[in-house]
Amino acid sequence: MDEHFIFTKGYRNTLALIVAASLLAALIVILAGNPSASRIWANILLNNQFFLGISLGAAFFIAVHRISMAGWHTVIQRLPEAMTGFIPVAFILMLIIYFGMGSIYEWANPGIHDPVIEGKRAWLNIPFFFIRMVLYFAGWIILVRIMQKNSEKLMTSTDLKYDRNRKLLAGLFLVFYGITVSASSWDWIMSIDAEWFSTIFGWYVFISMFVSALSFIILLAWLLKSRGYLTLLREDHVHDLAILLFSFSIFWAYLWFSQYLLIWYGHLPEETAYFIPRLHRYKVIFGLNVGVNFLVPFFGLVRSQSKKNLDWVAIIAFITLIGHWVDYWLMIMPGAAGESSRIGILEVSTTLLYSGIFVFIVFRYLSQGSLIVKKDPFLEESLDYES
Repeated sequence: MDEHFIFTKGYRNTLALIVAASLLAALIVILAGNPSASRIWANILLNNQFFLGISLGAAFFIAVHRISMAGWHTVIQRLPEAMTGFIPVAFILMLIIYFGMGSIYEWANPGIHDPVIEGKRAWLNIPFFFIRMVLYFAGWIILVRIMQKNSEKLMTSTDLKYDRNRKLLAGLFLVFYGITVSASSWDWIMSIDAEWFSTIFGWYVFISMFVSALSFIILLAWLLKSRGYLTLLREDHVHDLAILLFSFSIFWAYLWFSQYLLIWYGHLPEETAYFIPRLHRYKVIFGLNVGVNFLVPFFGLVRSQSKKNLDWVAIIAFITLIGHWVDYWLMIMPGAAGESSRIGILEVSTTLLYSGIFVFIVFRYLSQGSLIVKKDPFLEESLDYES
């Protein structure tokens, strides 16, 4: 039961090679290809939002299971905990966005005289933008770190006060997260198209975060299982992870369709201005987004037996994870980079760069203790769980 992940030199060298090669490729494209500044900064924002979303989705996964007193996930609890380690790094990278504000956000440029933007100036101004950013990250980092510390106590202690504490901490996190996940999506993504708004945009971004996190948890579980770790992981646990991926992919599609249908039916210029360039200029990517993020997990996991095959579920999760990167691309790039938006070497290399950093952080955290929270009061329930 006392399993320890070994972050070998081979893993370290592979990740270092991915990071170095990706960084070199991105620099070559920037220096030789001379892409627009808006495209460069939009790529940084895109990948920071994508991987931050995976981390926050993992924190939500932990908190919602603790507040509901669910125990089935205990054998994989350390995986989402490790994924939250990227949040402080994302904070530093988001602060760097300050130097590219004018390239991403129209409202950040001085001399913009737009009546709609002027009406939002009390909220959309650079000082308040970064004050809110610091508050969001401070709350996320502090609450997640306290939850991690409390969980680590259950490695050696059977004191039930730590179980009671984590329910309280999970509740605090969920309340704070529920408010800030919407507000941050308005700030960092929706304000790119400052004249447009959607009342369900916060929910839409939240679901994309959670599905991305579920996909990464499944992929991480598959990788560890294939390397001889997570021996306690059974078909029943895989089945429930697949059910979550299946159901929340349907919920994502419901929100996507609700947002699109209301705007299409209302046909108001200030609302259709968001979808028209995305639908007409990036028709293939637009269709791919809906197809991959709904049709693939739906038909790939609709059969009960398919949900119990970890290899198959991992394939679906990998495709879905790429699909939600495309979803973030559509939310950010057309508005931030305009006509220079594309999926090319710069986009791929930047994503691989972030991927290498993200996986390094996850592996490093996993190597610092047992893969199983040994004294968790719900461990026995998880070991005997039947879905």
